[in-house]
Amino acid sequence: MRLISLFLLFSILAIARENPFVSIENITKATQINKRDTYFEDLKFKLPSSARILKSIEVSYQNLNGSINKKTITINKKIDWHDELFFTKKIMNQQKQVLKIEKRETREIGKIYKFKDFIKFEVKNKSIKIITKDVKIRDFLVSKPYKIVFDFRRDASFLTKLFKVDMPPFVSIVLGNHDKYYRVAIKLDGQYTYKLRRAEGNFIITLN
Repeated sequence: MRLISLFLLFSILAIARENPFVSIENITKATQINKRDTYFEDLKFKLPSSARILKSIEVSYQNLNGSINKKTITINKKIDWHDELFFTKKIMNQQKQVLKIEKRETREIGKIYKFKDFIKFEVKNKSIKIITKDVKIRDFLVSKPYKIVFDFRRDASFLTKLFKVDMPPFVSIVLGNHDKYYRVAIKLDGQYTYKLRRAEGNFIITLN
């Protein structure tokens, strides 16, 4: 009986001594940082063409104990998907390091395209002004690729005309002749909706 009691006592002591070492080992593995890991410097990315509002930014990070947490930063600001977003680390006073998000944007001056003597296009940023005295029959939006299409009444004869705009969000303007009307197809570089208004007899297209 005494031998059994001594055996149980030694077994309990052995387990009590072993468990602390297991816990420490697990924590060490969880918190160990690979020497080959590098510090974060910067990251750049772009949003898809359908993006209009930057709602929030979510950062996922690993804690000392190996657990994973997330931090969400609410923004709720309009965004131009053409802008390149930068997630960077900035050193302040050579001591404090902060993370910030920047955007790089480019804006070009307006461009003008004139076809014969009956229509002209003024392109600037996200709008196009169509200057013509011809009557608009219809306008509509098509997808894949995205285009805004206008039909104007005129009995004319001409070969198809292509203007390469290359001024985001506008890619090109194509004019094609049809029976007693001509078609204007404005190709876009992504997904948009548009608003059309009249001003001094001209048509002004604004993209959203």
